[in-house]
Amino acid sequence: YIMYDVNWGWLMRVLHFNGASFFFVFMYFHVFKGFFYGSYRMVLVWMVGVVMMLVFMGVGFMGYVLVNAQMSYWAAVVITSLMTVIPWFGVNLVYFIWGGYSVVSLTIKFFFVLHFLLPWFCVILIMLHLMFLHYTGSSSLLFCFGNCDKISFFPYYWLKDLLGVLVVIFLCMFSCFMPFILGSE
Repeated sequence: YIMYDVNWGWLMRVLHFNGASFFFVFMYFHVFKGFFYGSYRMVLVWMVGVVMMLVFMGVGFMGYVLVNAQMSYWAAVVITSLMTVIPWFGVNLVYFIWGGYSVVSLTIKFFFVLHFLLPWFCVILIMLHLMFLHYTGSSSLLFCFGNCDKISFFPYYWLKDLLGVLVVIFLCMFSCFMPFILGSE
């Protein structure tokens, strides 16, 4: 529907799934940087970050299922069936998620609702992540935690933010000129 009937809908969809792919790449770089800098020692920041990563992976999985193609159907069947190993209520949980005894249209609606609502939960997790980071202070490669190694906003962070804007422009150009190179279509 959005690809053919909505004005510029194809661009919104392409920006959405290419942006999600780039988001996961940058998220994994962020996690690897945390390993390298030893950020796991800041336990609250690290734990909220891990929960955030798992929730974002769930949101990405639900978005993948919303394509409603053969691969996404079987991904939904296989991944949700993994919950049947939970003792006592695993099978009933899977039937609840499926909305019946197999993946049906109710499953797609359920995943669509969660795909919309869980990012709002992630906003709360991001705020917690930043709050704990502000409380503990961030880690650096030199492990300096005093005020002696601070740098000014201009030009250093200004240039870093400019780089972020350039990445967004690159994403838009990438989505316009090579829209389906990262997808499975």
